[in-house]
Amino acid sequence: MFLVLTKIDLVAKDLLLPLIETLTRQYNFAQVIPISARKRDGLDVLMRRIVDVLPNGERYYPKDQYTDQPMRFMVAELIRERILVETGEEVPYAAAVVIERFEEPEPTAKPGKKLPLTRIAAAIYCERDGQKAILIGKGGSKLKEIGTGARKQIESLLGTRVFLELHVIVEPGWRESRPFVESLDWRNQLEQLAEKQANEPGGDDE
Repeated sequence: MFLVLTKIDLVAKDLLLPLIETLTRQYNFAQVIPISARKRDGLDVLMRRIVDVLPNGERYYPKDQYTDQPMRFMVAELIRERILVETGEEVPYAAAVVIERFEEPEPTAKPGKKLPLTRIAAAIYCERDGQKAILIGKGGSKLKEIGTGARKQIESLLGTRVFLELHVIVEPGWRESRPFVESLDWRNQLEQLAEKQANEPGGDDE
């Protein structure tokens, strides 16, 4: 067990040493690591020590598999990332992305042909009309920037061309709504999608 003291940039050195001494009398820590995330002091030491003591174990996933999340989740996160980049600090934390449609192309292996096209529609939820105005921008310019940036990253992820359709919905206080927050979980979204497809004309009832 490590004793990790954070925000040491806010503590005078003459107070830090007595604090460490007091805490180490309470438990036999393997190491004391003072850090300051803001100044990045001690972070490399902390990471190295954690890695040093991690036990070796079996590999659960192939080397080329970097996540166990479905593509729909990854696409939503890439859109949220562009919202963060394009709108600054306030809006991203009040924004949620729901993938409403994800149409994968039929597999084609003909050389010289254009890359297949994936069609994606996503809703961006925010809490206030002012946030919606920021997300859309003048004449839709901001939403276009978000969509263009996200589309390029999604194309890189999927290896296809992407047609990305975005729209913004105001859902007041969604962060305090447990049912809404739970609906954002990709597992629930996939269940709802499967149920919707099963209920559509010609849908598979099995």
